Amino acid sequence: MIELFIFLLITGSMVAWWQLMQGRQKARKAAHQVCSNNGLQLLDDTVSLSSITWSREKSSPRILVNYGFEFATNGAVRRHGVATLGFPASLTVTLDMEEGRLIEKLWGR
Repeated sequence: MIELFIFLLITGSMVAWWQLMQGRQKARKAAHQVCSNNGLQLLDDTVSLSSITWSREKSSPRILVNYGFEFATNGAVRRHGVATLGFPASLTVTLDMEEGRLIEKLWGR
């Protein structure tokens, strides 16, 4: 019985890791797309996992995975952005601009 539990724990961990890596690639592509659409430069061409939370909306409860990144408007001033993947299906990119937040919902609810 303990072997089955260990097997399921390892298998579940591997599936979760794989999902996070796939999400990271989607978040990087989305961040790059939103930055290029707005004339911004995605710095280091990378995103990093910043948090995993649970959506508290009663209408559509889901897991939210946030990937942070940095971008620049002119190459000198670094600004922060977040790509949020909602499982099962949503993707939102938020950019902290000088004028305020720019939020682009790419797909999902």
